[in-house]
Amino acid sequence: MAQELTPLIANYGVWVVAGFIALESLGIPLPAEAALMAAAFFAAKTGQLNIWTLIAAGIGAAIVGEIAGYWLGRVFGHQLLATCGGRFGLTKERMKLGQWLFAQYGGVFVFTARFLPFLRNIAAVLAGTNQMGPLAFYFASGTAAIAWVMGYGLAAFALGEAFVTLASPVALSLGFTTGLLILGVPTLIMRYEKQLIAKTERASRN
Repeated sequence: MAQELTPLIANYGVWVVAGFIALESLGIPLPAEAALMAAAFFAAKTGQLNIWTLIAAGIGAAIVGEIAGYWLGRVFGHQLLATCGGRFGLTKERMKLGQWLFAQYGGVFVFTARFLPFLRNIAAVLAGTNQMGPLAFYFASGTAAIAWVMGYGLAAFALGEAFVTLASPVALSLGFTTGLLILGVPTLIMRYEKQLIAKTERASRN
């Protein structure tokens, strides 16, 4: 995925990354995480992108996208999820899971969902649908956006610098380890998703 995104990033810089992040935050499933990390890695290797410009644009895009998603949910509510959710990979089980998690944890869910691939693009709409207070939402989503963009962006940038400055075997080893983490964490989350859905089903019967 990162290799496919690199030409886009080379040609359009932070704009394509900001667009991916904003649209994913709004509710459209796009590889925003991969785009951010590929751009940060590209910035370290080539110097053609400024990492702090990339981070600032990413944070701004995440915040704007989530605010738009929040107000869409607040205005159009459950009808929006029922009508459009399936088109964006939001199955009934995932929507029910998201609603249950939101009811249980509120702002903590909004913050945590930023780091979970299967909930990131539904959290803002769910918060609006459930009439979460605007200020509470802005705080939870804003702090999550800052933590997510800086965490993933700076980690990928550091990896890119390692490839440039370290000896080849060390760089390859570091790259392999990071790749395992990037691929492994979503896999573990998707596996845990099934357990959460089962837990939601049991709770709904009680």
